Amino acid sequence: PESVDCTPPEFILPGAKDAPLLPLHPATREQPAKLNCLKVVTPSGWNPPPGYRKLHGDLLYLQVITAEEKHYHITASTRGFFVNHCTEEEFNPKAASPSYLSHSLIELLNQVSPMFKRNFALLQKRRTGRHPYERVPTPYQMYSWIGPQLEHNIDTIRAEDAFSSKLGYEEHIPGQTRDWNEELQTTRELPRKNLPER
Repeated sequence: PESVDCTPPEFILPGAKDAPLLPLHPATREQPAKLNCLKVVTPSGWNPPPGYRKLHGDLLYLQVITAEEKHYHITASTRGFFVNHCTEEEFNPKAASPSYLSHSLIELLNQVSPMFKRNFALLQKRRTGRHPYERVPTPYQMYSWIGPQLEHNIDTIRAEDAFSSKLGYEEHIPGQTRDWNEELQTTRELPRKNLPER
């Protein structure tokens, strides 16, 4: 039998000058190839639905560009999701034929785009295979200087998440968490005897 080398790495041995952070970071492992399910999913310029379309059950219009470079305008309605006849220039919210009426947006995109169907299934399988701590978003501040520098690509969803996600928002204040009670008491104790102080 071949012998197995069990010698620990140099940086954890006693007397090591500095401990590098990269071996401790989970993102430094061999990363699988990036899967692109869609190019763009964005609210359509035709939002909000006009009154007469709201009476038909239209809630929201989406614009989708698939990985195959096909453009679709999708209606989210009380009946489900379907492809409509809208274009960039013309508003025509009637269902296309076939409309692919679906209960969920994922189901609709599975019918419209074969690449989405394949890549989304692989993405789900890959995500469930990860450790639970890697799957759950962290509500505490992440120190980006610890992690490796990754390639920065254009991503409209990431740009939207940066402003819409408020999970642990107060944790992004450097140094401490906000004490809401203290702030409220401080404003109540401000002078208010005359008009300019109020």
